[in-house]
Amino acid sequence: LYMLNEWIVLNGGLGLIDAGSVADTGGSIVIHAFGAIFGLGVALTMTTKQEFEKTIETDSTSDRYSMLGSMMLWIFWPSFCAALVTPAQMPHTVVNVILALCGSTLTTYLVSVSIRKKISIADIANAALAGGVAIGSTCADASHTMAVVIGMMAGGLSTFGFAVIQSKQQRLMKIIDTCGVTNLHGLPGLMGGLAALPIVKGLSMESQLLGIIITIAVAFLTGMITGKILPLLGRKLEAYDDAEEFLDAEN
Repeated sequence: LYMLNEWIVLNGGLGLIDAGSVADTGGSIVIHAFGAIFGLGVALTMTTKQEFEKTIETDSTSDRYSMLGSMMLWIFWPSFCAALVTPAQMPHTVVNVILALCGSTLTTYLVSVSIRKKISIADIANAALAGGVAIGSTCADASHTMAVVIGMMAGGLSTFGFAVIQSKQQRLMKIIDTCGVTNLHGLPGLMGGLAALPIVKGLSMESQLLGIIITIAVAFLTGMITGKILPLLGRKLEAYDDAEEFLDAEN
């Protein structure tokens, strides 16, 4: 389904958008926004009342592993975007992604303290990466200054999502967004796609907006269908616990 959406949005599939008319080099739209919205669609039709009401707990060990994973993502994110551009564009792209990540990391700390009065590990482990998500669409085109601005805006938006939007969204949709995909991938991904409008020269506003709208529609609808199909193949008895997948110490 991801490949179907990419074919439609980037390669002119079904003739809805001219091939190459949507700016999304690093996948802010077709990778990050699609994945987040698809996941919300799945959760909407697959989450049971028991799963929704169960408390999800974390501890200091899981928080440290989350931070370790975020640090690795932070370091390798520039190569993720640079691998998708021409060799001549790679140095500029790498610098842009690093600057965007620095911007989102800085803003995440500031906004996290401003809203919560203390630093939240969930904000730092997630929203600090929002700059990498948002710069994707323009990673080869934005100036270094604009890369910082995009990163800072994404970090602030993502942190606000984790601190304010997530709890309200979960109550409204009756789902559990366990990893906050709306806040790290969804909102910054859509923001990155919109940021291309003033940055990429000669970009068709109609094509860019249509690409975003199609991605939202395809992701959400196919996610909902997937959420209906998956339970037919069986489901876990105990949600949010993977102990049953592993041998215990006695075995």
